[in-house]
Amino acid sequence: MSEESVTTGGIADDIAVEGPAFPLLIKIMATLFVAAIVLSGMPALQEMQWSELTNTAAVVWGCAALATGLIYFWMLKSRTSIRDGVIEQTWIWNKRIAIDQIRQAKFIYVPRLTWLIAPRLVVRSGVSATVFYAAEPAVQKAFARLVSGG
Repeated sequence: MSEESVTTGGIADDIAVEGPAFPLLIKIMATLFVAAIVLSGMPALQEMQWSELTNTAAVVWGCAALATGLIYFWMLKSRTSIRDGVIEQTWIWNKRIAIDQIRQAKFIYVPRLTWLIAPRLVVRSGVSATVFYAAEPAVQKAFARLVSGG
């Protein structure tokens, strides 16, 4: 596998696009899953013997609820942008990489299944890989242009 830089062909300078990271149908599916988790847990909460809840169990349940809530919130809010030679995605922690630091890039896009498999750009800038999701067609085109070198 080659560790050569991605040929950007000036893409770093002439593109400024931004859009949601996840497609609407994926956001709807996430909403349905979170709602199903909450609704299926309601009967358990009503039957629970609160006096038997240990501190450890409360921490585990609290952490699970916090993680689920954070991921759900950022799936709805996350945005991906390319501007000034930088790809950035807002998330729980923002993901950011300068295009000239990318050594390998792969755009994963499955036509007619974007509602199920979110389009994404996987980039390597050394030993680590970073994944950027894109629901906006203009961002997807910029990803494809980046990978093709044109």
